[in-house]
Amino acid sequence: MSVTTTDPVLAVPSPPVPERLPGEPEAIFIVGSSRSGTTMMRNILERSERIAVARESHFVGHLRESEGARFYFRHLGDLAADETIRAIVELIYSGEFQRRSRWRELSPYWRWLVDAVPREEMERRLLAAERTERGLMAAFMRVYADARGRPVMGDKTPAHLAYVDLLLEWFPGARIVHMLRDPRAVYVSDLRRRRGKLRRPFSWFSRVPGLLPAVLLLQTTWVWRGAARRHAAYERRHAAQYRLVRFEDVVSKPDETLGKVFAFLGVAAPPDPTNVKVMAHGFKWGAEGIDAEAATRWRSHIGRFPNWWLHTWLGGYMRGFGYSD
Repeated sequence: MSVTTTDPVLAVPSPPVPERLPGEPEAIFIVGSSRSGTTMMRNILERSERIAVARESHFVGHLRESEGARFYFRHLGDLAADETIRAIVELIYSGEFQRRSRWRELSPYWRWLVDAVPREEMERRLLAAERTERGLMAAFMRVYADARGRPVMGDKTPAHLAYVDLLLEWFPGARIVHMLRDPRAVYVSDLRRRRGKLRRPFSWFSRVPGLLPAVLLLQTTWVWRGAARRHAAYERRHAAQYRLVRFEDVVSKPDETLGKVFAFLGVAAPPDPTNVKVMAHGFKWGAEGIDAEAATRWRSHIGRFPNWWLHTWLGGYMRGFGYSD
């Protein structure tokens, strides 16, 4: 089995999906700062024939909570009404959902849904689902997992890091994998991505010389510090269901690190979990296997000022996670 750089168009299979085994989680959520290896972890977990982790949905929230899909759906009426469910389906499949967000592109999950799942099938599932926001999210994750023929469903939305408490309230049997990466590497990676593929609002910033790097530096500082602070709280409140995984550990010692990840999830590790392609606009995008050099490549690309800035504002947190030099 090979993992490609884009999700294939998948039809909902007619054969029944296997039941979850004892100890397997209700759902898996991959969260973390952008550019911290969440896509890599998603691809690794999907090497298991038991796990299907959907791409970004931003269902619960985005950097701005009100940009979460559920808030758009709320405006359509009471979820108990069938008319509201049909209006949600119309919003998604008509393309209006994408047009309503002025500040960012539509999250990848919704494009997959329209391409892969017939409208009538999704409407049927939502009409039969629990009429709550939790029920809608479960239905959206389940349709992806069913299309993959996998019993354990999941979602990979980095920004859901801010909503872990709510996710575990909705899905008490879930597991959270929090990906963390050196903020200097995060900044270098994000700057390279934004310059290579400009999307709003970053396309607007690029029109002013020097503004895009400055915005990304501030964003990296703010988001990474928030991630570091949340880690301590989540580890204290949800020790059995939450696990921090450093990007650098995955790429430098994958066998040891991934063995612990699958053990935490309660799912048997596949024989070749690292047989994935480099994803998400990395320096070796599309290459086979985990890119071990990604742990330190940022050193050759970061400028003096960003390096100084991140050390100044995040140095204490960085040392706490082993990012000291």
